[in-house]
This record gives sequence, structure tokens and C-alpha cells, in this order.
Amino acid sequence: MPKRSILVADDIENQTDSGKRRSQAIWKAASFLAQWLKTGIDLLYVEDLKAYPVGKLGLFRFPAWHFSHQERLEEVGKQCNVPVSCSVKSGSPADQILKVLRSHSSTELVVVGTQGRRGVKRLLIGSVAEEVIRRSKRPVTVIGPIAQEMGIEISNQKKHSILVPTDLGKNSRAAEQYSLSLAKRIGARVTLFHCLWDRINAVIINAACSGMPVFNIDEIINESRAVSLDSIKRKTSFFQNHGVPCDYKIEEKAVTASFAIYRECVSGYSIVVMGTHGRNVLLNAFFGSTARETILNATIPVIVVHSGS
Repeated sequence: MPKRSILVADDIENQTDSGKRRSQAIWKAASFLAQWLKTGIDLLYVEDLKAYPVGKLGLFRFPAWHFSHQERLEEVGKQCNVPVSCSVKSGSPADQILKVLRSHSSTELVVVGTQGRRGVKRLLIGSVAEEVIRRSKRPVTVIGPIAQEMGIEISNQKKHSILVPTDLGKNSRAAEQYSLSLAKRIGARVTLFHCLWDRINAVIINAACSGMPVFNIDEIINESRAVSLDSIKRKTSFFQNHGVPCDYKIEEKAVTASFAIYRECVSGYSIVVMGTHGRNVLLNAFFGSTARETILNATIPVIVVHSGS
């Protein structure tokens, strides 16, 4: 078994059409990453004790029920051509995933899927993927609902490219550093992507909230453009100086960052790498975040790196 590994958490009990698509998409992404990063895979299933059919099997059959999950997990593991270890845990999926991460220092990446619940339903039921993202100290690869539906074959792409949305500030630094390391290891090209409107809009909103009318909007736009251009050019040069092919794009139209990233995703990239600062789950349930909206709408896997990583 390679020293490094990727932790893959999958709900093998979900045999609905959407559940099967999600498992397939998770496995394809994990297999691609493991092969290119030269790691093994730790395959994890967290069984829901509430789902144990006491009436049908009785308590004495619990070990057999538990063992059936281990067998199914091992069958899944045989489909991959990298070393795979399998484990079955019981309890809260998010808690068990994070517990495994804390106990396995060799794990460098997590791969999970998400159903993409929204609003109050998401708040009450919870999201395993989002909880793991908020609390994990390691990068988390999330396969969103649209990426699951499309079933993109990452491994068939001849040249791999990484899209790195950046706010050009501290919230994106960890993601930029990780994308540099990832690009070196898989021989990928990097495109740094910045949405100018978010910065401009923030200035306008702050001015409006303070009661100060914004007369010089053109000046604000030009200044923001100049600052952003200088910053992203310096970051691009940093990647190039470290041997990674890199270019940049700046979205200047009045659109949100999440929409701009979604629109850019369809340009043939292999993966998105972006940062998040992990706001409180209650706030995100109603106001959302760029990372969450990107995961929900992206047609390719999204690797989220916590800004505190």
C-alpha cells in the first residue's frame, strides 16, 4: 500500500438511480486522482444504525448485517487498479469521516458526493459534504449533483487543466498553494480566475450602507481592475516560475462569482480547486457561499481547501 492515500466516503446502501450515479461519479473521480497522485484508496462506508431491519433480522443477525456491508465494500474496491483498503463504521457519517482523517496522517485528500439540498431542508437534515468541508483540515473533493448526472470521464482527457477561482486575498491562498502542488504532480495546466464584480459590488454596498453616494463608479471600477490585474499577473508568474504552465482570466461583467465560475467550468477543465473560510452553517443555509454554489452547479469535481489549512 502506498504511504499516501485518498479517503473515499460512499453510501453503498443507497441503491436508488441517483444513489448509484453518485457512487459511480465518486469512484471515477477517486480512481483518477489516486492513479495520478500515486496513492492508495481508503474506502469508507458509515452505516446508519437506525436503518438496521430489526423486525426482519432480529438483533442476533446484526454481525451478519454489518459483515454484508464489508463484503459489498470490498467488491467495490476490486474495481480499481490501485491498492484499496475498506472499512465500515457506524454512527454519524460526517463525524466518522473526520475521525478517520484525524487518525490517518497519511490521508491527503477526501472524496465525497452531495445531493445538493437547499434552504430549510438542508438546515434541518444536514449535509455530510458541507460538514466535512467546514471541519476538515485536508482538501475535500466534492462531486456535485450536476457532475453526477453528466458522468464526465476525467481520465479520458488528454491534457489536464485546473481552474482556480481566486479572490486574490487570504481566503484563496491555501487553494492556490494546493493547486500548484497538484498541478506539478499530475502535469496539469492552471488557470487563475477572478471575478472583478464581487470586489466592485462590495465597495458600492459599503458606500450605500454608510450613506455615502457613489459618484465615481468608473474610477472605482478602473482602480479595482488595475489592482486585480496586477495581483493576478504576479500570481501567474509565481506558478510559471515554479514550473507550472499558468494563465489567468478576469471576469469583468456584472455577475456573481459563482455564476462566472459555473460558466467557465464548461471550458474543458478537469477539476476546480477553490478556497473557503467555512462560515457558520446557519448563515450559509440561507445566504449561500461561492464554494457551495460552485459545487451545486459545476459540471466537474470541485476540490475545496479550507483557508485555515
